[in-house]
Parts: sequence; structure tokens; C-alpha cells
Amino acid sequence: MPEDFPTGNNPYHYHKLSDESEIRLVTIKPGRWTDPIICELSCYSLDVDDVTEYFTLSYAWGSPKATDTITLEGRPWPVTVNLANALLFIRDPDKPVKMWIDALCIDQSDLQERGGQVQLMKEIYSCGTKVIVYLGDGMHHRPKRLAERRSDAEGPVRVDFHGDERDESHLESFWDALSASITPSFPADSGSTHRGQLRPRPISSTFHMFCLLRILGNKVLTSALVDKMRKLTDPSFDPLDTLIENLRGILLNPWWQRIWVVQEMIVSRVAVVRCGPVQCPWEMFISAASAISCPSFQMSALFRPDSAKVLQYFCRQVLSFRDLRNEWQQSLGAPILTLLQDFSARRATDERDKVFALLGLSLLAQRFLIRVSYEDTVAEVYRSTAVGIIRRSRSLDIWCGDLARKNRRDLDSWVPDWSAVYDEADRRRARTAYNEKGECRSEWKLTVVKSEGEYWKYVAEGMELLYHWLQQDPVSRKLPSRLRRLMLGYRTELNNCLAFYYAIYHNDALVRTVKRIQQLCRKLETYCTSTIIYPEPSGDPSVCAFCRSAAFYREIKAHRPVDYLDRAGDLPFGEKSEDWLSRLQITARGAAGTEAAAIDEEIAFPRPYRSYPRRSFLSLESVARGFVAHLGSRLFSWEDRHAAFNTVFKWASYYLDLAGTQKLNFAKTLMGGASLPGVGQGMPAVDRVGDIEQRIRDMMLVEWLDQLLRKGDFQDNARMRPYNDALVVATGGRVMFALADGTLGLGPGSMVVGDEVHLMPGGSSHIVLRSLVPEPGEYLEGPAYTVIGDCYLDPSSSIDQKPWPGWLPEEMFRTMEDMLNLKKRRRIFLF
Repeated sequence: MPEDFPTGNNPYHYHKLSDESEIRLVTIKPGRWTDPIICELSCYSLDVDDVTEYFTLSYAWGSPKATDTITLEGRPWPVTVNLANALLFIRDPDKPVKMWIDALCIDQSDLQERGGQVQLMKEIYSCGTKVIVYLGDGMHHRPKRLAERRSDAEGPVRVDFHGDERDESHLESFWDALSASITPSFPADSGSTHRGQLRPRPISSTFHMFCLLRILGNKVLTSALVDKMRKLTDPSFDPLDTLIENLRGILLNPWWQRIWVVQEMIVSRVAVVRCGPVQCPWEMFISAASAISCPSFQMSALFRPDSAKVLQYFCRQVLSFRDLRNEWQQSLGAPILTLLQDFSARRATDERDKVFALLGLSLLAQRFLIRVSYEDTVAEVYRSTAVGIIRRSRSLDIWCGDLARKNRRDLDSWVPDWSAVYDEADRRRARTAYNEKGECRSEWKLTVVKSEGEYWKYVAEGMELLYHWLQQDPVSRKLPSRLRRLMLGYRTELNNCLAFYYAIYHNDALVRTVKRIQQLCRKLETYCTSTIIYPEPSGDPSVCAFCRSAAFYREIKAHRPVDYLDRAGDLPFGEKSEDWLSRLQITARGAAGTEAAAIDEEIAFPRPYRSYPRRSFLSLESVARGFVAHLGSRLFSWEDRHAAFNTVFKWASYYLDLAGTQKLNFAKTLMGGASLPGVGQGMPAVDRVGDIEQRIRDMMLVEWLDQLLRKGDFQDNARMRPYNDALVVATGGRVMFALADGTLGLGPGSMVVGDEVHLMPGGSSHIVLRSLVPEPGEYLEGPAYTVIGDCYLDPSSSIDQKPWPGWLPEEMFRTMEDMLNLKKRRRIFLF
């Protein structure tokens, strides 16, 4: 430890924050270059309107093994070398600097505080005066320790760019240095009298590199300026390429790959970039990237090919932040699922931050969808994220892609691995509007149920909707007469539940909800009649009364005692609280009255959670569409167009010969159900309706397929371009498969023969499942599966669902005949 630091055996201990809106700010004391870094902490509330002005820091932590020491609250405090360097360059020699820095302002050892502060990250960065983006010192790939930097007593000269006329003196220095660096040199054996003259002096400082970006960012890069820059270069030594190499070193800083910087940059008011002693506004980077990316920019006239590639990468990185910031300011957020997919390639020291770092950028309604808790394991965070998205969206869009591609082995198959890089082809398909496919955006909705209270509310909601719909036209809207006895038996059995809640749990809320369900049963019984005739099967509630499905979710957390959960307001499924569905496994033999006497069979309510206490699972209904009978080769990517077309030819040579498979169905499968804008344009207005337009579209699709297979490449014309684009999006990373009945589809690359294709509630597409054999001693009243991913299935085989509004509880349908009438749906379990 350096002698300058105060000594003592007691490390600094953080004082507890008083409320959820309170934060700490660190004050960097002024000092000279060689002085030790001294910091102090103070507390402030974000709820106060006149909260003090402060800066925020956006940086890469660096290796936790490479540490340096600063002074915090009078005691030595270890920090990473990268943070120590950032503090050194940010420190002002004359006045204190007040900042929010995560490593210093959050008690990292307090997991509860850490989670609470992370939940406030959006507010912290948006309330700050500006964010300082620290990209290293611009000279060293690995940051130096503070002791090594003290060898320079004076320290580097600080330079600030402003992006306006105040930078003129900096640019004049740049031109002078650039001219001086191109001093003619002569070989030693040339006999020249200039033999002793100095060799070219390179300019490679961060300051000069920033000057170059400032010049390139001019709105008009005149030809005279281009000529001036080219004249100052030498065939044997090009200083511009030297500066671009310096820029490449800055782009290698891990900051560009961190996931936290996305939020830190987007929500902040103002951003500045600091590389060692040089600082500039972030807008200067944007101006340079915008100018360089313009088609009129004379890239080849100024830079060699290698340097041009660095500049192109610089443009992509900077402009992506610009676009994200503009998009976020317009919509004030994006769906959390889209964020998780788009930024899956970014890195986080803690894999839980792959989720937590994006919550502040999500839509306001989804911002607190997931509770930030570092007490949960990574698997628990990813699982709760999946459940939260399903609960909020009431869809299974999180299963878009190949779910078998996981980095972690402790995740359930139905939980996406948010730490794995999302495949670009899957991401593009996920951004496609599935409701335009016309194959699976059905009215079969999904509701996730995690507790008894949620389930009874769910049942009451469905019965309320059905009752109000019947009320709107009580003459023509009727229920089948056989539902009367089912409802009578159901409300009779609910008396047992009421007695249980009265005697055991004393839960008045549950009692009120169950009584409301009994009242709805009485009201719905009056609509049951045997005189109604249904013209279509879909109009019969015995077929589709349960048109919304409850997905039952059970979560096991080893580090939380179950008896703690049992004391919650609702009654979560747990080992010590009897499984509530098991309590519904009761028997009724009929009671007084003619209607009750008709109940001559045992009413058995389903028990989907029995004997599975050890693993989390998701249970929901599905309709099996068939087994995978054949798989084609996988089309890995369209980057290798020759290999991609070879795969398409293999698919065509096999699947076009399948019995009953038409060329049109094959072409539609290659399109993945995408809508094709512009098809049919130019037709007479009278013809652009109904079957005529559809036939023309089909003819064009078959024509496109014939030309594609005949030429072995894309048809490069505007009329066929929508087909080509749809083919690339639909087939990238996919395999073509056929079900046993000959139905074609496109699915994830990890599919195998024997997998099953299912239709599920809330699904934008069909889902590929793989049968799972239960472990010894485990028992389920339904089949178990693992989730492979989504797939596209030929829409000609889709089930047309036109359910009535509302739904009835599935346990009301007690016989196998009733369950088969529910479109042969069955409850399955996903692990």
C-alpha cells in the first residue's frame, strides 16, 4: 500500500439507505496528477426536485483481478485498475467532482440494496447532468496502475473539444503536426547531403485522432480539403492510417460490448467521451459517423482498405446508439422481449444483468414486470423473466427460435437462455409480424396462473365474459342442455372448497371469489337448452367453451422455505400447502332433486401437480398436430448463397415428390407464411378481390419457384424481390420437415425425426416439442415434453378457431367425451 494512503485495520462499511429512492453520490476531491485519489460519499433522494447536480460514469469495470487502491471515506478501498484510471483523468485539479459510479455508490455486498439500486438505474442516469463515457487512455490496451502513471510529474495536458468554432485552435495544431510528420527522408546509401535528416515523425496521439474525427464530421468535406489531406501523406508513411489504427484501439475497448452502456447512453441527457486527457461531446462522434457513412464520402480517396474497414465499424457502432436513442425518445421504450433478443450479443460480468440492464429501456407497463433481485440464481432470474413475459403478453412469442441453443444447462427447456447470442435469422423472424401470416394468431388466449387466488379469478373472469355475451342476445344465444348438469355438479363441489377456506385458511377473498363462481353457474344454467341447433361445430360451446387456456406454473426455490411462501396473501403451490388441485379431487354421487339425480358419475377434477415437487414446470393445454416423419438438411445461412441454394434444391427434390404435396404448398412453405407487399399491383380494380386475386398471387408464387429452381439463383428484378427477401428470412437456420400426413413446415435446426408439432394458446406459430420420459418415482396425469422451438406449418392444415367470448373451467368437463369435444386438447407438462 502506498505511504500516502491512511492506514487502519477497519475497512469502510456502507451506511444503510433510508428509502427506495435514495442514492449515494461520490465526490472526487481535487488534486494534482501525482496526488492520491480521495473520494467521499453522501446520500441524496431522487424524489427531491432540487436534487444536486451530478455526473454519471459509463465504463467497463475491467478484470477484477487487476486492482488498484483509492481512498474512500478516509480508508483504503480497492477498485479495478480501469476505474482508478477513469477517476484519475476525470478528477479536476481545482474543484471537486460529484458523480454516481456503480462500484462506489452501491454496496456490492448487500444484495438487496444492489437490486434496489439497479431498479433505479434509469432514473439515476436520466437525472444526471451528463454521462461521461470513459474509453481508456487511448494509448494502452491494458490500463496502467496509478503508481506507474506517477512517473510523469506534470501529467498529460487536458484538451476539450466542443464541436464548434472553439475547436479551431486544435485543428490548426493538427494541420501543423500533420505537415511536420511528412518530412522527406532519403536512403542511407543514396549519397544525399540530407543523409542526417530525421525520418518521418508519426502523429499518433489521441488528440490528433480526435482532430481527424472533428474534420471528418464537417457537414461538407470539400474537394479542396480532400486534396489537402492527400498531399500531406507519403507512399511510405501515411499518418492518417496511423490515426485510424489509434481509433481501432479505442473501438477494441470492452465498453462497446457491455450491455449496461445501452441504457446508460440512451436515457442520459448529455453524453461526453473521454479518452485519457482528451474529451469531446458524443455528438462529435455522431457527426463523424454520419458524414463517413454518406454515399458521397470519398472513402477510397482518403484511406486505404484496412483503414476504411475500421471507419465502417466505427460508423456501425456509433450510429446504432444514435438510432436506439431516437427510437427510445419517440416511443419511450420497447417490448422487453425485443430488447432481450436485440442485445443478446452484449456482455455482462453478471449474467443476471443480461436481463436487469434492459428493464429501464422497456415499455413503462413492462418496466417492473421482473423484480430485480441478486439473491436469485441466474436460472431463477431467467425463469421468472420468461414467466413474466408470458403473463404480461399472454403469448408464447418467447419461444421464437431454436430453444435448444443454450449456454447454460440449469435452465428448463421452455426458458430461453438470455445469455446466449440470439441467432440473427431467428431475430429477424421474431420481428416479423406473425399476425400477418394468417396461420396461427388465433383467439385461443393464454393466462398464466401461479396461485389459487389467481386461478379462481381466472375462472370467474371467463364465466363473466360468457354470461354477458349470452345476455346480449338471449333468444338466439344458448348453451347445450348437457352443460346444465355439469354446472350443477361444479357449484355443488365448490361448497367443499368454501368449507376448506373457512376452516383452514380464513381467506375471505377466496371465499368471495368462489361464491361469485357459484352465482355465475346458476345464471349460466338458465341459458342451457336442448332446442338450439348449431349450424357449425365451432358455434357449440361444448367444443370451444374453454377457449382460453390457463398455463399453470410451479416454481421451486431451494433457498427459500416453503412455509414462508404459505404465509403470502395468495396460496402459492408448495410442498407444505396441500396442492390445491389435489383438494379438488373429490367425489359427488348426486343429491336431492331431479337435476342432481342426473349426476351418476364420479366428478374427478384434474391434479396436474401431484408427485412433482422437485422441479419447476409449466403446464398448459395443446393440440397435437402430428409427428415429424422426415427432416431435410439444415440451411445454415444465406451468407454462402451457393450452399444455401444447394439445400433448397435438396428440399425440392424430396418434398416435391411427396404424395399429395403440390408445388404451390412447397412454395408457400419456403415463404414461411410471409405477406408479400406489391403482389397483384397493376391489376384492374374489379379483379383485385376474392378468389381471382388469390389465384393470381398463387400463379406468381409458382412462377417465382420455377425460375428459382431453373436458374439456381435469385431473379434480380423488382417484381421478384419480395419473394427473395421472404425466402431468406423464412429459411435461414431452419430445416424443412414433413409430418406423417405430408404437411410441410420449417422448423429449428435441432429438430429430430419423432418430434411432435403442437398448437398452443397464445402462440403466433406452432411449437416443436420432444417427448420426455419421467424420472423414476415421478408421476403426471399428462404427457411431459421439452420445448425445441417455434416452427411454421402449412396453413392449409391449420385449425380454424372461432370460439365464443369467455370460457368455462376445464375441470367442469369431467368425461373423456367432453374433453375430446374441446378440439381434442390435452394438458401437457413442459420441463
